[in-house]
Amino acid sequence: MECSDLELVAVCDRNEKISIEISEKYNVPYFNSVDEMLLKVVPDIAIVAVPHDAYLPIIKSLAKKHIYIIKEKPFATNMMEALEIHKVVKHYNVFLGITLQSRFDPIFQSFLEFKKRIGKIFSIEGRYTLNIENLEQGWRSSKLHAGGGALIDMGYHYVDLLIWYMGLPQTITAKLSRGNRVGQTYDVEDTALLMFDYNVPSEDEKILGNLIISRVYPKKEEKLIVYGTDGRIELQKEGIRRFDKHGEEVECLLCKDKKQDILAKQLSFFVQKIKCGDAFSDLYQEHFKHIALIEAAYKSNRTNTSIKPQEILEQYEIGGEND
Repeated sequence: MECSDLELVAVCDRNEKISIEISEKYNVPYFNSVDEMLLKVVPDIAIVAVPHDAYLPIIKSLAKKHIYIIKEKPFATNMMEALEIHKVVKHYNVFLGITLQSRFDPIFQSFLEFKKRIGKIFSIEGRYTLNIENLEQGWRSSKLHAGGGALIDMGYHYVDLLIWYMGLPQTITAKLSRGNRVGQTYDVEDTALLMFDYNVPSEDEKILGNLIISRVYPKKEEKLIVYGTDGRIELQKEGIRRFDKHGEEVECLLCKDKKQDILAKQLSFFVQKIKCGDAFSDLYQEHFKHIALIEAAYKSNRTNTSIKPQEILEQYEIGGEND
């Protein structure tokens, strides 16, 4: 991956073997801690990808040096942490960008145009499944380090798609399951089922949806199907297809961009936002909706009730109404 807007000036990782490997490949210094790095190198921008529980202290260290931050998803593990991150970046007036590559993929971007051609939407089905053999290895097996399991980690991508395409659901009902790798020990969900709905102008009508997220399904699958009165859209990483109401395919767009190209587009986008400098620090705030949806799902599972994500936003005095 090449991004002409950025130059690598240092690498920092607790894994010294990885640090040395990248250091030698790109001829840059390496460090084993952020604080150690900041004594010798103060970059303009830091790309941060670490276990979820390690983000907050790193963000604080970078913000104090007025270093702009590009952070791997999720925005936060819960609403309290999201508010703490918000407080830090606002106080030091630094840019914070949350990486979600689908937003820069022409296939996923084209959904918004396809959506106009299927009439009144009434149903949404999503599926994101992996078959991860060992679920007790690494920090993702621990709620202490990860903040949650499949939903907040891999599921964040599909939470983002729902909010991007449709806005914040009216209600969430969730069921979570774990322990589906026999003989393995971990304390986070390996499978999550979300049922949700959106209100429409007529009180007798709703858009109904369901989303399955799992690390233990037999095969990898990523698919979003949206049904309307004039047809349906099937969205996958490989391409997007539109079918008429008789089931005939009428439109198709296949993926041509490589993953590296999409990542470069995303980094360039963040760099341009930083250069503009006008209210750029507000870019991340849409992600409060993501955290509200995820927090609503976890609460729904605990209480065996349906939860309104908007009420969670209001509880924390955060705006979040759908556009």
